[in-house]
Amino acid sequence: MKGRIEFYQPALRPDRDRPTLAFALRGAGVMVLLWLLACAYAGVNSVWQAEQNRQLRAAADSGQADIARLQQSLALLNQSRDDGRQQRLEQDIRARQRLLGVLSQEELVSYAGTLTELASIPWRDVALQGLTLDGQRMVIRGQASQRAAVPAWIQGFGPGGGLRGRTFSELSIQQQQPGLWLFTLQSEGLTP
Repeated sequence: MKGRIEFYQPALRPDRDRPTLAFALRGAGVMVLLWLLACAYAGVNSVWQAEQNRQLRAAADSGQADIARLQQSLALLNQSRDDGRQQRLEQDIRARQRLLGVLSQEELVSYAGTLTELASIPWRDVALQGLTLDGQRMVIRGQASQRAAVPAWIQGFGPGGGLRGRTFSELSIQQQQPGLWLFTLQSEGLTP
């Protein structure tokens, strides 16, 4: 009895063909065809890359031109801004010189004396709502519980202090509601 069974019998084995010249020519033809395809792909890719490089170079040149134009515009803007800043500084200097001229005048009214005198006047039935001091001009606004309280309060202005020498040119008293009178007292300046 056989201990070994061979399933791959010599009749089932394929024949081994030796390479022939036709087989070698076909192989060389396939290699040349693949090489030609690779070269054609590389050539097309090179043309495509060159076109993209040209477009990118054009975009870069356009960007550089834009940058140069924007830098020139920025320089003009900075120059005009500097001119505006210089004009504003000159105006500020002129305004400060005028203010120094006003402050150096001897005719200025001391507001401290005026406020002290107003604080020392009896305030019976009178309440101040506003005081405007502008140079030598004064406007006093307030309210009173009686119409006669306003002239009585004005009589309290003494001969000394910040109210001395003032001429009050206008007194306006209006009834807002029963028991409430609004008044405005205006002085245009000092009398010599």
